[in-house]
Amino acid sequence: MHPAAEKTVQIRLWYALIVILIGLGVVFRVANLDASVYWVDEVATSMRVSGYTQADVERQLAIGQPLTPDEVLDVQTIRGDRPRSDLMRVFTQSPEHAPLYFVLMRFWAEQFGTSVTAMRSLSIILSLLALPVMYSLAGRLFQRPTGGVDASLVSWTAMGLLAISPFFVAYAQEARPYSLWTLLLLLESQTLWRSLQIHRFQTWVTYTLVLILTLYTSLLTVPLILGQGILVMMGYPRQRRAYLLATGVAGLMFLPWCWTVLVQWQTLHDNTAWTQVPMPFWAVIGVMLYGLAVLFFDVPVAAGKPIILGLEIVTAIATLGLIGYGVVYVLRRTSKPARQFILTALLTIPLVLITLDLVRNGQSAATPRYLIPTQLGVLLVMAYMISDRLFPPSRRWRIIIAAVLSVSVLSCLIGINHTSTYQKSRNLSNPAIAALVNEGRSSQLIAEADQLQDIISLSYQFDSDTRIYVMPPHRSAEEWVPTVIGGDRPVFFFNPSESMLKMVQSSDIGTLDLVFEPSKLIQDEIGLTLWTLDTNQAKFQSLTNDESSAILASL
Repeated sequence: MHPAAEKTVQIRLWYALIVILIGLGVVFRVANLDASVYWVDEVATSMRVSGYTQADVERQLAIGQPLTPDEVLDVQTIRGDRPRSDLMRVFTQSPEHAPLYFVLMRFWAEQFGTSVTAMRSLSIILSLLALPVMYSLAGRLFQRPTGGVDASLVSWTAMGLLAISPFFVAYAQEARPYSLWTLLLLLESQTLWRSLQIHRFQTWVTYTLVLILTLYTSLLTVPLILGQGILVMMGYPRQRRAYLLATGVAGLMFLPWCWTVLVQWQTLHDNTAWTQVPMPFWAVIGVMLYGLAVLFFDVPVAAGKPIILGLEIVTAIATLGLIGYGVVYVLRRTSKPARQFILTALLTIPLVLITLDLVRNGQSAATPRYLIPTQLGVLLVMAYMISDRLFPPSRRWRIIIAAVLSVSVLSCLIGINHTSTYQKSRNLSNPAIAALVNEGRSSQLIAEADQLQDIISLSYQFDSDTRIYVMPPHRSAEEWVPTVIGGDRPVFFFNPSESMLKMVQSSDIGTLDLVFEPSKLIQDEIGLTLWTLDTNQAKFQSLTNDESSAILASL
């Protein structure tokens, strides 16, 4: 066969493979949609969409009376007494989250309900819409008048990599704003690049509108704009005025939420306090690099199997090495405007987050979902390198590319029945905790008010005969706990505070035994525990609430 004809056949086969990968990406996104843990962040989404603040939930659930799981989950449903007009009051209680996604989700939930499947399905659609936008961005970014890599080839490759990236598949199945942010980041990058190249009034108007939507989706868009602004100021003198006008208009439109952030600054600080929990800097960098490796390789850590663990470590390091090679490769072979644009996407967010962590000794950069602009940049880099290395054919590079695609698909297959450790963090233990409580049959679960969102998350998995008691915030444990213990139901304490533990252990109520505690990577990592109470049956089994309280008061 003539070399040109052979190359044409090979390219067509590659396109066919990409179509298969996109099909697999769709399947991975919809498979087992309601099986993974509906964790506290998703619980918060349902609360906001349903019109509940944390204070509202506390008033309804922290009443000290027995609640069924269905009664707990009532705060996850839309009710007539909480109209749309009340949503802004709810949204302002979480100023760290811009409101666009939650507004869209409210309309979506009104049409399709608030089940786990319904709440997650919007993210799937947004994730799928991101695929053609990635195609368009890659084609425009790497388009060259003569020579170079075929832009269409890069576009298809980029779309295929996004479709089967285990990281983006995982977040496509989560009722959170990250699929919307991914879609809008791609649109924002595409419209900005097009505006810089064409420099027409219509393109700048489009960019301004998209930028406004992106700002109202995530506050992390702000540092990205600053990085892009430096790029424009230094490299595009003719476009400076248009860019400043566009970002200025977008900034003015974003001022209402900026005012909300300013007014609710203490609330924002409290809601994001976890990012300031100390973490060694080497650990922050390690997790940040891990957040890049999971774009292609994301499997459970086989801690108890040294051989498998060794293979996983080697694969992760090889993946990071390939990404590093791809960045250098693209920087050497693409046009100056394209590589500057890519560098802005790759570096802006990590540099900002690392600087914050160094100042506060925190762990913001160790949050993979905050690095989505960088991750999209990595996919573009890898798409260009793969497209250039695959044609003309090279046996070594065919093996490498086959390995990358195979590892990604395998990771997605494993992800159907496995939740990634970086994604749902504190609630990964929910199945184990729920299984222990459900095993007790008609169990009593006692919790404090500050554990409410975790209790709601667990209620999706509790048996219907479980009885949940949440201590009212104005009551003391010494006064309240004895009033809810009695009968022959197994009694569990969920993630009790130190004061609760000391109170029970020092009283004559019974003995608390730890039955579940997750392993931790660092000492200060959040981990949910479960304790069981071995009650003093002779004293409490037949007592009334008043009698048990009187006994405890006399101790």
